[in-house]
Amino acid sequence: MSYIDKLIENCKTAKAALPSKITEVDDLSALDGVQKAIYIIEEQGGNPEETFLAFSRYKEKKERACAKLNAPSRVMYVGSSTTGVKKRIEQHMGQGNKGTYALHLSHWFNGKYQVTVKQYDVTNEVLQIIEDDLSDALKPAFGKQGGNNK
Repeated sequence: MSYIDKLIENCKTAKAALPSKITEVDDLSALDGVQKAIYIIEEQGGNPEETFLAFSRYKEKKERACAKLNAPSRVMYVGSSTTGVKKRIEQHMGQGNKGTYALHLSHWFNGKYQVTVKQYDVTNEVLQIIEDDLSDALKPAFGKQGGNNK
């Protein structure tokens, strides 16, 4: 099967895929053992324009590797992990290495946010397509599309 044929099949699978489990995370221990999923970080209340400016100013300090700037949005970030969702969300919360690209929320954000985790029973390649589709639809304020394994 050619690359394009495989991509088309993966897109068809992604289009039909539904999450096997959705978790609104109140306690990170709910993610113990979850290796592979898509997560969405959304600002609760607050002002997306002010949040965007605050992250822009923090990013300019170059204290930590920060996610790409897009445009103000209530949806702050759409991402995925295939090696441990809890650890990746901890990085976004500001508990990770300063060289890891993330939001590092505890270092600049004083507002409230909600993390939603969507688990899918699909291959990593299909998960990436689903993540990119969600990111395209939700237009997050921060982060890039596409995986890191290219």
